[in-house]
Amino acid sequence: MPRKTKRRKKRKTGKQDHFPLGLWLLVGFLCAGIVWLISIRPESLSEKPQEVETAQSSAEPDQVVEQAAKKLGIPQPKIKKDTAKKEYSLPIDRGKMDLTFANMIVKNEFESKGAKQTSGKAAANKQTLTFKAGKKNAEVNLYYDKKEPKSAATPKYIAIVVDDFGSVKGDLLQGFLDLPREVTFAIFPDLDNSVSTMELAKAQGRETLVHVPMEPIDYPVVNPGKDPILVDMSQAEVERVINRSLNEMPYCLGINNHMGSLATSDQRCMGFVMEALRKRGKAFLDSRTSNVSVAYQTAQKERITTYRNDLFLDSPDISNATMERKIQQILNLGASSREVVAITHCHSSQKLAYLKTFIARIRAEGYTLIPLSRVGKYDVPLIL
Repeated sequence: MPRKTKRRKKRKTGKQDHFPLGLWLLVGFLCAGIVWLISIRPESLSEKPQEVETAQSSAEPDQVVEQAAKKLGIPQPKIKKDTAKKEYSLPIDRGKMDLTFANMIVKNEFESKGAKQTSGKAAANKQTLTFKAGKKNAEVNLYYDKKEPKSAATPKYIAIVVDDFGSVKGDLLQGFLDLPREVTFAIFPDLDNSVSTMELAKAQGRETLVHVPMEPIDYPVVNPGKDPILVDMSQAEVERVINRSLNEMPYCLGINNHMGSLATSDQRCMGFVMEALRKRGKAFLDSRTSNVSVAYQTAQKERITTYRNDLFLDSPDISNATMERKIQQILNLGASSREVVAITHCHSSQKLAYLKTFIARIRAEGYTLIPLSRVGKYDVPLIL
């Protein structure tokens, strides 16, 4: 009887395993999707520059510049432009803003429309900005408008003190009283018309000073006047002179020196003067009859209100040539200070006429008259 043989079942191995058809299809779809994403990504990225390009091309330089000029307060007729070259010039009012601020306004206006600044140049009174708007370039020049009146750009002030009142009377005194009330009178003490001049000035609302005689370098050959302050006086003697003058002239703002080229250069003497003024709460104007005067610095150390003369208007004479030089000197001073203090004298009708003409001329240059007490209220640094 033949032997029955058993069939052996074949053992399944990994090599013989097969993926289901559905799984293969799924893998195929995934691969196709990845290939599609890779192929389409550059295309989608390329759309962004096109969108930017479209946004930039919408920034028409003419319109952008006009909008910037409007924000800068520049009327359209003052815009200088070459539309073909896309070059624009905008005049800036120095009294309202500086070029850097105007630069920020223009740059912000272009960039808000999608343009980009490609270059910039700066000089003392001009700035040049270049922008790329799409495929177009635009150049904007910012500069200070020289046609703007000086007074609009930088307000200027002048305080004028007229020395040597006390003996002046009648029509000549009235002529000086008819001057603008901002003009200050400096009055000698203990003269016939000293007190009455002070009272007339006070009735007008005009400020006054006691014009105190002080020792000059060539004393006693040159006499400064009645009861002067001398450098060899004691503190008590100096205080007596100051107090006597202020008691006689109580409405005066303070004092200024008549002559005094030696006294005002003496630290000890000026210390006595300022101490006496501090006790009375009065001010001091250094007439600056000496280039080495220490009066102004000493007054500041004593913390009393103090002023300093910048120039004498009627020295060496009252000719037209002198007036022209004085006006130019004041304009030069105006480059660093908004305020000027000037002194002149009341000796004659010719000096009065000279002063009237000077006031008209300096006002035409943009200066405003102020009383002496207002000096220091306007003089702030220029930030331009």
